[in-house]
Amino acid sequence: MDERNKQAAVAFSIVVLVALLVTNTYFTIQNTKQLIIVNTTLESQRETFESELLDVRRENQLKFEGLSDLVKESGTQLSKLEQKVANIQVTSSDFSSIIQKVLQSVVSVRTDVGQGSGVIVSSAGYIVTNYHVIKGATAAQILTYDENVHATQLIGYDEDADVAVLKIDGSFSKLKFGNSNELLVGQRLIALGNPYGLSFSVTEGIVSAVHRQGANNNYYIQTDVPINPGNSGGPLVDINGEIVGINNFKIKDAEGLGFAIESNTVYKVYQDIIEKYEAKLNPAA
Repeated sequence: MDERNKQAAVAFSIVVLVALLVTNTYFTIQNTKQLIIVNTTLESQRETFESELLDVRRENQLKFEGLSDLVKESGTQLSKLEQKVANIQVTSSDFSSIIQKVLQSVVSVRTDVGQGSGVIVSSAGYIVTNYHVIKGATAAQILTYDENVHATQLIGYDEDADVAVLKIDGSFSKLKFGNSNELLVGQRLIALGNPYGLSFSVTEGIVSAVHRQGANNNYYIQTDVPINPGNSGGPLVDINGEIVGINNFKIKDAEGLGFAIESNTVYKVYQDIIEKYEAKLNPAA
């Protein structure tokens, strides 16, 4: 090959090489543009996806918070319902085993203006009754369950609470005060007394409501236990043989609406009266 042909071959090779280079550069640029477009599209889609994901998270968070509030509200309602259910436990109790023992501490209070019942709360002969049972009386006697009649002394009273404390001489069987705050709606109780001046008797019923506010800011136990004339001042007793109330009054012409002073109130008044009485007996102390 002569010199001219060699130069022509070289020139052709250069042209081919340049063409290949240009072609490669063109495709590289096109691929880069496509890659940029793809990346831009992916970035845009990623941002859109993240935005949608954030919206979903916010929506779910709101739903979760709403559900959480609903769960809390449901829990509160369930708790209230459980409390109501707990307060409507009707207990079936048999008082036959304690009635004779309890009756030995029940007394009949007879005055020149009327009569009622009472309960011995101390072996020394202290008796709790309603103040209205002895209000206005100038003479009074106590008839105990053994049918003995006793002279009595008025130790003190609280007219607002309608509680009075009397005393007879001797040693007697007593009843203990129970805790009226522990009473449940539906719990069975018995009322003891000497209605109409007849023989000592017992009536049974349930607690209809607790802590009923009445006159003079006093609180009462509402029961459907029949409270007849003469029962007033007698004890309302639970299955443990403890005083949980002092029978006070019933709604006239209404069945099943009896009320008793809570034992916690009666006990506090009783203690105050005894302390004042003992202070008078022992002024130096």
